[in-house]
Amino acid sequence: MSARRPFILRKERTFGQKIEGTFEFIRLTLKPLFKSLLFYTSPFVLVGMFLVSYLLNALISFGINSNSGVLPDDEDLLMLGLSLFGFMFLMVFAGTMIMAVVYSVIRVYEEKGDGDFTHKEVWAKLKKIYWPLLGTLFLYGIVFFVVYLIILIPLTLVLAVLSFLALPIVYMVVGFFMIIMFTAVGAQIFERKSIGKALSRAFKLLRRNWWPSIGLFIVLMLIYNAITLIFSAPFYVNFFLQTLNRVEVDFMAEPSLFQQLLSYVLSAILLLGTFFSYSVPLVGMNLQYFHMSEVSDAKSLIQRIDQLGVKNEEEEEDY
Repeated sequence: MSARRPFILRKERTFGQKIEGTFEFIRLTLKPLFKSLLFYTSPFVLVGMFLVSYLLNALISFGINSNSGVLPDDEDLLMLGLSLFGFMFLMVFAGTMIMAVVYSVIRVYEEKGDGDFTHKEVWAKLKKIYWPLLGTLFLYGIVFFVVYLIILIPLTLVLAVLSFLALPIVYMVVGFFMIIMFTAVGAQIFERKSIGKALSRAFKLLRRNWWPSIGLFIVLMLIYNAITLIFSAPFYVNFFLQTLNRVEVDFMAEPSLFQQLLSYVLSAILLLGTFFSYSVPLVGMNLQYFHMSEVSDAKSLIQRIDQLGVKNEEEEEDY
């Protein structure tokens, strides 16, 4: 029986092969990927489940009280604002950790050639790239914000006339930014380039690949949202039932201990499912990066040809 061919990251792929390759890579590295995401994102999950439960319970109370003519006091509004800010801040660090885990898994897989490695090997890579990656994403965020402000005025004038184009234009701008970011971060991590050179490399690779990259990103995000919906459904069903119960029974009553524990558990499932599902667009966009890199440079193809030549020479010598 012939041995199974190893999964090659750096190769040219069709659109369908990129989607198929995404799930194939996740399947091959499922154990170290799952363990790494579980171990290294669990602190964010533990904090996040309390914040999510508090925020939704607070929103339920504010909504019911406002319908009854009772206005929230300043202290409650302050706590809600701080909790919302804390959750957003937490998601920035958690999102960076997810990206660092996926990039580290890819790097370890490239070195070993298979998925037989541990989360400790992933950690050895992760701890080196987490903080640089966080700084990079922060800088990209600032650049995006500045660019957004620059185009805000002319965009506002256009949208004042063509308001129906507002949402598509916003999505398109965000999509282009995400494509640039994913490609630049790939160049920075896999080619060891500085931020400036990584951005230059990203624009070079994307020069003839804007729309294929956007299309792939849209499909991957649709898959991500569909998977996330499975994990989020129990949470939102519980949220709806709790709201309905408080409206019909006693809107002033605090949730029972069982309801609070259930909210925490379902919040944790929601966050874990969201974190794990995010590996789909991350892996897929990295395959797109490797595809564009191979189309541009064909380094991996040349390397495999050289290895094949060395192997043939060795076989001739043995003969």
